[in-house]
Amino acid sequence: MDIHSFFEEASELYSVQDLISEHTDMIFILESPHKEEIKSGVPLAGLSGRSMAKELFEVEESLPMGKLLKQYINENKKTAFGIVNVSSFPLQGSAFPDQSFVSRYSEEIKVAEAVRTSSVKVFKDEFRAKFDQLLLQHFETRLTSLLTENSLIVPCGRFAEKYVNKLSNRENLTVIEGVPHPSYHSWSRDRYQKVIDKVRVEGKKRTS
Repeated sequence: MDIHSFFEEASELYSVQDLISEHTDMIFILESPHKEEIKSGVPLAGLSGRSMAKELFEVEESLPMGKLLKQYINENKKTAFGIVNVSSFPLQGSAFPDQSFVSRYSEEIKVAEAVRTSSVKVFKDEFRAKFDQLLLQHFETRLTSLLTENSLIVPCGRFAEKYVNKLSNRENLTVIEGVPHPSYHSWSRDRYQKVIDKVRVEGKKRTS
């Protein structure tokens, strides 16, 4: 088992770049890319991204959040929003397009999948602990380089929130907690309306 080689190669071959512009000061943190994101090279490019954009902007129809932001950035339109994945490559074997890669790293992918679904903060298994450490280092390096004094961090889902809480500079960050992952239309559910309203209010403050 070679966790380091898997991490390096997956990062090199299957990374989806974070979406950030010079005006970004509200950063949504998501878990990792899946098939649609790998295909389009944009985070939040599938159904979750579409659901998120519809709820955030309160519209009936929308491009997925990632594709919308990419369009804004390409057209030099000002946007306060950004998207950063904790892992820049997929954490599920089913999301990798190359079966030979999946076969070669089948054991390492099982480790990534176990880390993805676990709620524990500290891993006893040495391989999971190593992967967790690499994930955190890579995430922290990318995110820290994007932060400004006005940055608002919005982790979406438990996985994203767990890694935001592990950041060494966590106490200096402004974070909205309790935001669900936008899959399965969770952003439109009654139980989350209070926190989603808070996200909308902060978004409007930054775009008005």
